[in-house]
Amino acid sequence: MLAADLVLSGNAAAPDAVRAEAKRRGLQTADNITFPSMVFAGGQATLAQYKAVSAGYPLRGETAVRAEAKRRGLQTADNITFPSMVFAGGQATLAQYKAVSAGYPLRGETAVRRADGVEQSGRLQPAPGTAWADARLISRLKLKLGDEIGVGNVQLKLDGVIVREPDGSMDIYNFVPRLMFNSADLPATGLVQEGSRIRWRLLFAGEDRQVADFRGWLRTHTPKGSRLENVEEMRPEIRTGLERARRFLGLTAMLTVALAASAVALVVRRYLQRHWQQVAVLRCLGLGSGEVWGLFVGLFALVGLLAGLLGTLAGFGVQLGLMRLFSGYVGEILPDPGWQPWLIGPLAAQLLLAGLALPPLMAIRDVSPAAVLRNELPPTRQGVIAPALALATLLGLASWQVGEWSLAGWLLVSMLGFLAVSGALALGLVLLMRRLPRGGKVGWRFGIANLARRRWLAVLQIASLSVGLMALLTLTVVRDDLIGAWQRSVPADAPNKFVINIQGNQLDAVRDAFAVTGRPQPELAPMTRARLIAINEQPVRPASYDDEQARRLAEREFNLSWRADPPLGNQLAAGKWWDADKRAKPQFSVEKGLAKLLGIKLGDTLAFDLAGATYRAKVTSLREVPWDSFRVNFFVIGTPGQFGRQPASWITSFRLEPADEDFANQLVERFPNITVIDVGSILAEVRAMVDKLSRAIEAMFLLALAAGVLVLWASLAATRDERLADVGLMRALGASRKQVRSVVLAELVWLGAVAGLLAALGAMGIGALAAVKLFSLPLLLNWWLPPLGMGAGVLVVTLAGWPLVGKVTRTPPLTVLRAIG
Repeated sequence: MLAADLVLSGNAAAPDAVRAEAKRRGLQTADNITFPSMVFAGGQATLAQYKAVSAGYPLRGETAVRAEAKRRGLQTADNITFPSMVFAGGQATLAQYKAVSAGYPLRGETAVRRADGVEQSGRLQPAPGTAWADARLISRLKLKLGDEIGVGNVQLKLDGVIVREPDGSMDIYNFVPRLMFNSADLPATGLVQEGSRIRWRLLFAGEDRQVADFRGWLRTHTPKGSRLENVEEMRPEIRTGLERARRFLGLTAMLTVALAASAVALVVRRYLQRHWQQVAVLRCLGLGSGEVWGLFVGLFALVGLLAGLLGTLAGFGVQLGLMRLFSGYVGEILPDPGWQPWLIGPLAAQLLLAGLALPPLMAIRDVSPAAVLRNELPPTRQGVIAPALALATLLGLASWQVGEWSLAGWLLVSMLGFLAVSGALALGLVLLMRRLPRGGKVGWRFGIANLARRRWLAVLQIASLSVGLMALLTLTVVRDDLIGAWQRSVPADAPNKFVINIQGNQLDAVRDAFAVTGRPQPELAPMTRARLIAINEQPVRPASYDDEQARRLAEREFNLSWRADPPLGNQLAAGKWWDADKRAKPQFSVEKGLAKLLGIKLGDTLAFDLAGATYRAKVTSLREVPWDSFRVNFFVIGTPGQFGRQPASWITSFRLEPADEDFANQLVERFPNITVIDVGSILAEVRAMVDKLSRAIEAMFLLALAAGVLVLWASLAATRDERLADVGLMRALGASRKQVRSVVLAELVWLGAVAGLLAALGAMGIGALAAVKLFSLPLLLNWWLPPLGMGAGVLVVTLAGWPLVGKVTRTPPLTVLRAIG
């Protein structure tokens, strides 16, 4: 392997013209000069190959990767793992060695228990000359802390018991006892020899943007035989949870943007109602329409800038509070958000005002000096293009922040559709109210009449309130469904042991071993190894895939299985399962994510190579697999007997409590060929991750709830003047304060009920789509949402509006009449 992309070699130095041209083309250059000569030391001499290297050497390879990471400001650390024998007290056993460098781990914490029983956690690693072992190794060799253990040619002091490793759960085959020591002791052990099976890991950590840029550089500079990994690609269980959480947070952020847009539209309307006569006065004093418009635009721009800065400052304060609140859960300080929020906050505020405030402000240009004699807002000409573009831009900004562009488009279409439908339904309901009988109490009769009389204002209020309530109900439903699905997918009795390499003639004996101890019968699944060689007779070439994960999948072997019925928990995303009652012809069912990565579609013909034999069949179904269930799952499944001519082993999973660990040892003693894999550490990591993400979701939900309440308050505040005029006229005509209060209360109740019903219907539809399309959860229509939405609408609107309208009912009639006169 070369240490560069291109090498110019010869018996003379490269001409200066070659170096200059390479520099002009932006290429990196470095030199190395090799020649044979004698080496003298201690009165002795021997022939050696000399190699002189220049700065920057090598341009490719692991050393160059370290240098580039250091240049970009990334942290680095190493760990080296390999299997070898551990000797202690005249006994020996096979263990998985792990040599770690200073700085390990770069993320997360290592937890270790010392001799005094105290558990320590943090960025810890064994000191040189010492080692840490897990409980399995200590139990197998009957060790105690302080004992000497033989590691190759050296003796290391056992200084701690490994309780947790941040990357210990990443490898499902982490089933042998583990021993961790400092990499400074590795050369002295003599265990690293030519031909040793060793896995080298070079770890990087830094800010998100730094890591993303460095990953892009690594795609063209990764040494041959190496691959890139991150937490989402290592384990599908982890990836599923992180993807769901990221999408929920993105959904929360974007719905909050929609709430903010609704609040701005309502507040601007009220502002114009209160100030358009001032505009008419300014026109009477000689100011032109353009000058007046420019004055208000400058004022709004200043308000947007200050609001953006204050919002960004509040955001930093919230993050600081969350860091302190969740410091015990995340284990370390969250990364610095950087300078970008100081730009994004004010920019978002300006975009919001530009799209939702400037179009109504255009009406100021049409206000004539004669309008000072009128007592009503002149008609305005507003289009829908600018607000729609503003909302789309803001959703795009939010999606850029969370990295979910498809989610932004999906939500934009849903929101615009909901606005159109809710507006039409609100108008229909308001028109229907005009036809309702006028009997009943005065309060309810006049409350309905108020809504019906100002139908466009009522439609605006109902639509804006339903948007706010819909967003809150959607977040509530999706949050509950998401957290509930996580809890159901990782139940308390989830399997924590996998058993592999079970032979066909051992199936009955393995079942008997479970039955004798009173344990549930495990589901045993057949498994064979095969390589995908063609899709629709086109050879599969890893290099043809741009996605790194797709290349890895294309060059690896798959575990194939076969069965009559779909696996428990798997959902068909497309196609249909084969008939279990008849002898089905060869077919394949493929996991949906794998199909997307490798470009496999329903109806494609796949060809697998099994020990020199080729098996072809069509893809008749795509499945969504719950990888976080910890059951036995497969990427590709065939029909029963499809691979009957090939040798196969069997696999199963089951739950084993810590007190029953002897059962696993008994299985291994009775069936020496099988391997019991402990995935308890992975299970614990997934549960811990779900707990942390659930808390983050709860925090975001509370913030969105606060935004929703502000929207409701803004909606009711926007109509305060109209209610003030109604109350003044009613009081002047002899209505008592109690009657006025009942009218206002009735109007709020009707407004909340109608808005809540529309919001519930929207939340039910959007929640169902989000469950299926965004979170890969089963379709669930929450029929209890409409009554809940109506009740919540009445309660929230009444509570949010009463402090404002209550003041209106206490205002003296003369004050009101003077204000509107």
